[in-house]
Amino acid sequence: MLFGRGSSARKLESIPVGHYHDVMLTGHPVRRAWHQLKFTRVLELLPQAPGQSILDIGCFAGTFLSLVDEARFTRQVGVDILPEQVAYAQAHFGSAHRQFVHVAHVSEISSAIEGTFDCITLIEVIEHLSPAEIDATLQQAARKLRPGGRLVMSTPNYASAWPLLEVALNQLSDVTYDEQHITRFTWFDCERKLAEISPTLHESFELELKTTTHLVSPFLAVLGVDFASRISSAVTHRGWKMPFGNLVMLSWLKR
Repeated sequence: MLFGRGSSARKLESIPVGHYHDVMLTGHPVRRAWHQLKFTRVLELLPQAPGQSILDIGCFAGTFLSLVDEARFTRQVGVDILPEQVAYAQAHFGSAHRQFVHVAHVSEISSAIEGTFDCITLIEVIEHLSPAEIDATLQQAARKLRPGGRLVMSTPNYASAWPLLEVALNQLSDVTYDEQHITRFTWFDCERKLAEISPTLHESFELELKTTTHLVSPFLAVLGVDFASRISSAVTHRGWKMPFGNLVMLSWLKR
C-alpha cells in the first residue's frame, strides 16, 4: 500500500511482513482463493503480448508480481512506502527482470523509477488513501504510463456484501479494515467519485471497462481452490454485467 505516513499507514505497518503472501499460500481456502483470484482477474485484464513492462503501485510484499510471467512482462517494478515489506519482496521475489523500490511518498515515484510502462496496477490501494493522495497517485500513474498503456485498479465494492464481510473480518480476522479503508467506492459511483477527486483523470485516461468480481467464487473454495478459480474465470470480464461483486475493477487506457 502506498501513501503518506498518516494513521492508515501506521495501521498497515502493524501487519506482519509477508502476512498476505502467507495467507494466500497457507490460509483458510476462502482467504487463499480471495487473494489468488483477485490477482488472476487483474492479469486477465492485462494484454497477453510478450515483452511488456509493468509497474505495481502499492506492491506491499510483492505477491502480485511474484505471479506475473517474466516472458509476458520482461520488466517488472513494484513500489511501496513500507520499507520492511519492500525488503521482503525484493529478498523473496526480486530477479533480473523484477525489482521492488521503496519511496517515502507517492510523489516520489516519478523521480525514483526511470522510464514509462506498458501497464500499471493499483490493486486494492485507493481505498486506503485520502482524496488528495488518490489524486497524487493517479497523476503519478499518468506520468509513468505510456500512451495507449493500461491502468488496472481494484477496490472493495461497498454496494455489495463487502460491508458485511468487513464487519466479520474485523471480528474474526487477525487484520481489521475499519480504520484502513478511508475512501470508499461502489460500482455505481466509482467513476464519478474518482473524477471529482482527480479533476485531470479524464484528460489522462479513457475508461475502457468497469466490472466487478468476487461475487461468490472465493466462497466456493470450500470445494477446492482450483474449482473456485475455474468458476471465477469461466465468465470474461466483458461478459460479466453484475454490479454487486465484492470488488470493483476498472481498466483505463492512457490517452
